[in-house]
Amino acid sequence: MSTAPSTAAPWDHGATENRGLSFLTLLRVELRKQVDTRGGRGLLIAIGVLTALALGLFVWVSRNDGAPLSAALAVTTTPQGLLLPVLGIITACNEWSQRTALITFTQEPRRLRVVLAKLLSAAVLGTVAVALAWVLALVTFLILAAMTGQSLNPDPDWGQLAGVWLTQLIAVLQGVAFGLALLSVPLAVVAFFVLPVLFTTTALLVPALGDLGAWVDVNAALNPLAEGLDLTGTQWAQVGTSGLLWIGIPLLIGIWRVLTREVK
Repeated sequence: MSTAPSTAAPWDHGATENRGLSFLTLLRVELRKQVDTRGGRGLLIAIGVLTALALGLFVWVSRNDGAPLSAALAVTTTPQGLLLPVLGIITACNEWSQRTALITFTQEPRRLRVVLAKLLSAAVLGTVAVALAWVLALVTFLILAAMTGQSLNPDPDWGQLAGVWLTQLIAVLQGVAFGLALLSVPLAVVAFFVLPVLFTTTALLVPALGDLGAWVDVNAALNPLAEGLDLTGTQWAQVGTSGLLWIGIPLLIGIWRVLTREVK
């Protein structure tokens, strides 16, 4: 007796008897993918090298007068801010760039769970990166204190650290959102770095767009977070609206593409 081929849509999770993997397993897999692929390892090595070079230069410049912990933290988080979103893009595009989508979605047909695992793994990576950056900044501060005789009291600004963490988290999630929307690492990387520049240039040429400022410019909206979480209601609203534009919309497009794209 012949059996008719299944015509279930990729988002019709009730059409399969495969219950898929647990979410914790998915999360572990996505975390591992960030460090065991050639692209992921290369980016992490690049972040480490750039951070070491930046800290070396920072210590040399500050060898006589010393520097506050906040300045050291700004140095250690700058390479992360530039490259961690790219790792988020690679995470989002892994199945499509490595041609493993058939394997992934056969083992876990509930594609939305895979997307959520990618988002959470990117958030975990961003949190770990900020924690490591703070440790490196503290060590650098203590070294400078020993060299210059300045006070050993680091006086950490926890509000600033929280602001830095939130900024990094938003940047990484934006990378994931762009990766999901385009499902191509080269295209997503170009879009992530070029579109904000084009937007800023357009805002300079179009007064109406320029007047909106931080309401639509995520980088401008995130600038106050470098000083901490003590933002006004208007500033928080600007973070929300710009985040919706640069993260929410690409993320919705990306989720729709992942749920409906045919896997070959």
